Amino acid sequence: MLRTLLTSFLIFLGLVATAVAQEKPISLAEAIERSLEHATNTRIAKADKEAAEAGSGLLSSDYIPKINSSLSYTRSQYPQIVTPIRKQEAFPPLDNQLFEANIQVEWKVFDFGESGALRKKTKALADAANIKYELARMETIESTTSAYIQLQQLKELKKVQNERVYSLKKNKEQLQALYQKGRIANVDLLKIEDTIVEAETALIETENTIDELLEVLTDDLGIEQKISIDLIASLRFKEDVLFNPDQASTNDAPSISVAKKQKKAVDLEARASYRAFLPQFNLFAVEQFRTGSEFEIDDQWMVGIRLNIPLFASKKVVNNQVKKKQAKSKQIQLEKTRQQYRQQLNKLTNAQYETQKRIQATRTRTEYLEETYRLESKSYKQGRSTLTDLLTTESKLNSVRAELLAMRAQLRMLNINIAVLTGQLNKEIAIKLAKGESL
Repeated sequence: MLRTLLTSFLIFLGLVATAVAQEKPISLAEAIERSLEHATNTRIAKADKEAAEAGSGLLSSDYIPKINSSLSYTRSQYPQIVTPIRKQEAFPPLDNQLFEANIQVEWKVFDFGESGALRKKTKALADAANIKYELARMETIESTTSAYIQLQQLKELKKVQNERVYSLKKNKEQLQALYQKGRIANVDLLKIEDTIVEAETALIETENTIDELLEVLTDDLGIEQKISIDLIASLRFKEDVLFNPDQASTNDAPSISVAKKQKKAVDLEARASYRAFLPQFNLFAVEQFRTGSEFEIDDQWMVGIRLNIPLFASKKVVNNQVKKKQAKSKQIQLEKTRQQYRQQLNKLTNAQYETQKRIQATRTRTEYLEETYRLESKSYKQGRSTLTDLLTTESKLNSVRAELLAMRAQLRMLNINIAVLTGQLNKEIAIKLAKGESL
């Protein structure tokens, strides 16, 4: 009996420990690791990379010998030669049934680099797929980190909004007491009631936004049931720092590197299409087994060299023209990618500085409105100002507080966007930028 109770108690402790472990908040570092494993975009990019690498391996080369075999059975109206003539004046055996097996080896020895260019093309595409995979990982880190930043902002905003609703309701109670004493008009109660409804509506919008972010984050983390906001570890927003990308690395930004590799692949394909008009030298060897209805097997081998000389192939001419146009198109796309990169980097950098300045200005404005609201509250209680003035100031103060929270989060996301664009984002940098720590 005692042993049974002890066993049940230990099982209970284990279940409690498991439940506690499951309720432990997920840190940003853990969320990034999980999203890199489960996020759909990352898994797709990884599969594409592995497929491209498999297609560019050594076995994909056309210079590796090819081995083929065939089996055949023939029944004819008239007898056929079973074995070739081996002796003069000795006629070979005939049979109207033939069984034949062939093993053939063919080895492309030289084709003026056509096959080599095609294999280099597959390697260039594999390099591009690898860069895309690394970019997908950075974008996954970016989306997960941005979700944590936004959730932190929304949690703080929700707290401010809850405090506002609570404060307005307390003010309403005080106004109702004054109304019963006949010291204020009914219109003042209607005004504050309208303000409360507005504040509660804004709170609902914030809760809906949190719910949508949690839905996306749940899928990216590979969790079956939607996680709650309590399972998202809080971030501590420290300084509002700016991320300045390393100038040496911008020349190898992921988007530009991918465009370069893709252009190289098309150039190599165009080179191969030119060389398809040149001769090819192949070695071949054949082992042949033949027999008739008597099943006496005869075998013979042949070796030789084959020279293929293209004379005219309209399809190759058209293919060459297509590849030339594609190479030109890729060159233009590379130039466009460079332009877009410069424009995007300039846009994000300008937004960085603008947001930082707005944060500083909004902080000053928040301090001013807080003091204004304090003075107007005192003035209203003394009957020297109207409720409309007080609620107007209160609404402005709430909007400025929300704006400050949004801009601090925006600055962090801008930093992360620049790190992705320049190809410098990793888990450690993302966590520091999210918290506002200097690198």
